[in-house]
Amino acid sequence: MSQLWPFLVIGLLSGSVYALAAMGLVLTYRTAGVFNFAYGAKAMFCAFTFWQLRDGWHVPTWISLPLVLVVVAPAMGLAFERIMAPLRAVSAEVQIVVSLGLLAFLQALVPLLYGGQDRSLPSILPTSTFGVGSLRVGYDQLGTLLITAAVGGGLWLLLRRTGFGLAARAVVDNRDLAELNGIGADGVARVSWMLSSAFAALAGILLSASQGLDVYVLVVVVIYAFAPAVLGRLVSLPLAFAGGLGLGVAQGVLGRWGSSGTVADVETAIPYIALFALLVGYGGRLKESGRDFAPLVHRGPVLGASTGRAFAWLAGLGAVGLLAPAVLGASLVDDLTYGIVFACIALTLVVLTGWAGQISLAQFSFVGIGAVVAGHLAGPTGSWFFPVMVLGGLVAVPIGLLVGLPSLRLSGLFLALATMAFALLMDDLVFARSDVSGGYTGMTVPRPAVGGWRLQSTTAFYYLALAVLVLFAATCIVIRHGRLGRRLEALRQSPVAASTLGVNVVATKLAVFALCAFGAGVAGALYGALRRTVSPSDFSFSSSLQLLLLVVIGGRSLVAGAVVAGGLFATELLPSTGATGRYLPLGVAAAVVVVARYPEGILSFLGDRLGGMTALLRRLPAGRWGYGDDGDVPAAAGPSGAAIAPAVPSAVGTVSP
Repeated sequence: MSQLWPFLVIGLLSGSVYALAAMGLVLTYRTAGVFNFAYGAKAMFCAFTFWQLRDGWHVPTWISLPLVLVVVAPAMGLAFERIMAPLRAVSAEVQIVVSLGLLAFLQALVPLLYGGQDRSLPSILPTSTFGVGSLRVGYDQLGTLLITAAVGGGLWLLLRRTGFGLAARAVVDNRDLAELNGIGADGVARVSWMLSSAFAALAGILLSASQGLDVYVLVVVVIYAFAPAVLGRLVSLPLAFAGGLGLGVAQGVLGRWGSSGTVADVETAIPYIALFALLVGYGGRLKESGRDFAPLVHRGPVLGASTGRAFAWLAGLGAVGLLAPAVLGASLVDDLTYGIVFACIALTLVVLTGWAGQISLAQFSFVGIGAVVAGHLAGPTGSWFFPVMVLGGLVAVPIGLLVGLPSLRLSGLFLALATMAFALLMDDLVFARSDVSGGYTGMTVPRPAVGGWRLQSTTAFYYLALAVLVLFAATCIVIRHGRLGRRLEALRQSPVAASTLGVNVVATKLAVFALCAFGAGVAGALYGALRRTVSPSDFSFSSSLQLLLLVVIGGRSLVAGAVVAGGLFATELLPSTGATGRYLPLGVAAAVVVVARYPEGILSFLGDRLGGMTALLRRLPAGRWGYGDDGDVPAAAGPSGAAIAPAVPSAVGTVSP
């Protein structure tokens, strides 16, 4: 025990930042009913802003720190509140997607504002150490713990001893009743967003001293706070605080047995293991905040088409694809192939999330399984590629069932958190291993070969990818118009109602997770062969996030939406000027925030607006509205013989004066 206690103390000190971040997450969720997936991105943005003020522009710490905590962070909180407030009555899926879009927006914005070079952020606290027995403790570590305790105590006093605290408790208990009694629920939520943003800023500044300033790493580290927040069921600040400290202690204890190898990987993954275990353990006891969410309305599987029209649309797309290599150069064909393979992966998310309503942030983990299996077993020349491509899908099936198990007890926000935790676990415990994926040096995945014919050329592999896309799309159309499609629609609208109508909810959920894992695994083998060399970063959580965002823009309930998502992905690969390439991810993230409420994505967004314009320009049938052949509008006789004006069509119906 004498050898273990220094690691306990170090873990306790490091866990204080997780506790600080977790309290901010709980505060926002309790009062505003929104779980902020972009919380880590806010912490990252504020840390970069503090670096710019203090180290870039040499503003003294005593000025730059209050500017960030009192001005920049609350302003961000107000901006987030204005974006998220109108979404309280929509589906949890839309809230999650918009929040993730804001995360991607901030990740794209920071390099534009502050540059993409590596940098460090010196601690705002003294870094010297003092001795406690045989342990050397840093003043910055102790200071972080004291700051967290002070902030937690101040928040407790604010919620227990002030009018704001009373109003906040009333809003948490019953928002509608609080509003009827004159309590401004929106004002409470606004203050909570500002306070939680200040918490995020402080956590980001404190963490950057040890983690460095990195657009991706800092966001992932702040995700560690999700587990303590869930421990408190997103409503208990004391439990969230204790959970953050406990998480740090657990990591500190594991650090006792080594700082490299498997133990180090497990130490890093503890927050994700804890998050996944808590979500599965709590299960049905977790209840999402706010009112019941309204279901999304779908217009149909492929631009509202029937089965025949859907297949006709697919045939036309295939014909255009066959002609593309004849008019495009080899480089553009290669980019288009990436878009086609990405569309294959996106189709699995359309079925899982768009049709079945099961939110997944781990789809690229199954892509990684298929690519890794192909890299190990396809052979040096790719002679076994096609059997191994199917095998990769089959290997992904039991993993898909494992991810699908939480969906039997979780939905919406909590299912999204569970799949995110699974993706991050795969990143740290599976794909990071050199014996699995080649580690960060990567592994080679051969192009396929059939007999003596090897699909090495860009054009040959393009046609293979196009054939797989057509096969995937045709399968999706058949599913959507068949019995399974009707079950998925019922499952999405209301699992309880679907169960009463005879749908086996358990079997349907597990079947759709297994089916989509199989499809992603098959597409993953193709993805690996296209890239030729893959590394863990190709299957990371950020790749799954990008997939979801592009599918939302294209249309998460449409087969055509997956094709649009593939086209957007290919567009990102096109040669562009430095400015265009830097602003494109920012535009994608902003587009997600705009079109997230439209299940059919940008196709529906544009169609709704063009439909009203074309209705005004459409020629009316002769005689239908009383128009004569000469175009005049004759008066109609009323009951008494008096002339009355005819009914006039409008863009929204018929208007009779």
